[in-house]
Amino acid sequence: MKKLIQAAWIIFCIILTGIFIAVCFSAYVSPASFSYMPLLAIAFPYFFIAVLTVGLINLLCNRKIAVIMLVSLLLGFINLSHIIAFNFNTNALKSDSALRIMTWNTQDFVDLRVTSTIPSKMLDLIAQNNPDIVCMQEFTNIEGTERYVCIKKEMDSLGYKYYFMSNDEYNVMKNVVEIRGTTVFSKIPFADSGRININNTDENENLVYVDISFKNKSLRIYTAHLKSFSLYKDTENTKQDIYEITYNRKRNIQYKLRDVERFHQKEVDIIHNSIAQTSLPVIYCGDLNAVPSSYTYRILRNNFQDAFLEKGSGIGATFYKVAPMLRIDYCFADKRFKIMNCYVVDKKLSDHYPVITDMQWK
Repeated sequence: MKKLIQAAWIIFCIILTGIFIAVCFSAYVSPASFSYMPLLAIAFPYFFIAVLTVGLINLLCNRKIAVIMLVSLLLGFINLSHIIAFNFNTNALKSDSALRIMTWNTQDFVDLRVTSTIPSKMLDLIAQNNPDIVCMQEFTNIEGTERYVCIKKEMDSLGYKYYFMSNDEYNVMKNVVEIRGTTVFSKIPFADSGRININNTDENENLVYVDISFKNKSLRIYTAHLKSFSLYKDTENTKQDIYEITYNRKRNIQYKLRDVERFHQKEVDIIHNSIAQTSLPVIYCGDLNAVPSSYTYRILRNNFQDAFLEKGSGIGATFYKVAPMLRIDYCFADKRFKIMNCYVVDKKLSDHYPVITDMQWK
């Protein structure tokens, strides 16, 4: 029996290590080639912890296996370096010479009825952090009724006089106008602005850009919301936890992940082509719906700086409803900028946390 247990343990260690090594290449394998890779990319931190823990245990019972497992961890340090920011000097103080950008998936401000306290809390958070530019995804604005908060009007009162929106959904009922999409609010005037379709239809949020002048130099800011996975959209009222649902629907979830990641590749290609056509320094920010160990992240980041890795601290999770370590909202900056500060405000208002970045010209 003892030999059987030992053999089973060794087989378990070999399988765990083999899967971990495969996961280490998640950023380099297209989801179109291997449909499990997006799911493995999400699970990378957990596999890293598991291999580290089991490897340390093996120091006591099987040193050869322990060495193999602990050495294999070296393969994961590239992914790990994209997940954890090893900085400890972050603060919310803004320099007068810095441009402050906030990106936030606002989840349509959750509840825009005037009886709700959430919109005012979200607006207060924006006012407290005082960004120059606010990029919002999953944004809704309602005008023509006193029953709902008009976010555009409220942002104008906070000093954000300049506004551009993708207007992906435009609904009019009597005198009430409801608009949804991706939007940019700014305290700085726009020299130019535009909307680029990155989806098959206009029903989904699309890419928008604005050109501004900061310290007498022009730059372009892009923001977008890449296609959502919507894995658990129909389970909000079920009593099962997220892990039970995932287990019961593992095949269905696997194919959804693959199909959405394939769609992300098409979106990213369009975004890259647009960025390549401008000579201006570019800042890209938004909800990527992809983790730092993913293929989508690597392709879109390209030669940009990941602001959080440059000046953030820790894991910087931005989406808390599925797992505790999901960073899927980013600010990427041209290397002509110096990142001064980057932090995540972990207040549970939307289902995403806002990411705030300070930068200045080099």
